[in-house]
Formats: sequence, structure tokens, C-alpha cells
Amino acid sequence: MSDLRVYYHILGTETYYQTVSSAEEAKLVINSIAKFVNMKVEEGAFPDHCSTAGLEEYNEDDNEWYDWYDEYGNDFNEHFR
Repeated sequence: MSDLRVYYHILGTETYYQTVSSAEEAKLVINSIAKFVNMKVEEGAFPDHCSTAGLEEYNEDDNEWYDWYDEYGNDFNEHFR
């Protein structure tokens, strides 16, 4: 199992998860999904919506997924500013 996974959630739907190998890969995945979804909204194929996305890291000690933070304590969005 990968230690990192992307989540992408559109209100009213199930959350999509995809394992990734790095924060940089996560950014590419999230941006690709967002670009596709926004294109479908503009085409009228999807309704306007509320969505959220981010990166989680697996903690083997308690078998739980938690929000990812870099070595400086920055969350995913802060990391790429």
C-alpha cells in the first residue's frame, strides 16, 4: 500500500481516492481532475458544484489516514504556494 493518497470529493457524491508517490504527483492528479470537472461544468454536462481535494498520509501505528504535512508543517495547499 502506498503511504500517500489523493482525495477528491464533489458534494453529493462518493469521494474518489487515488494512491500517489509524492506531493508533486498529487498536485498533477488533483489539477487534472479539477480541469476535467470544470470543463464538464462549462459544457453543461455537470451541474455547478462544491468540491474539495487534498492529500492524505497513512499512519501505520493506528491504521488511519490523516491530512499530509510537509517537513516544515505546511499543509498541501501551503506547500505549493
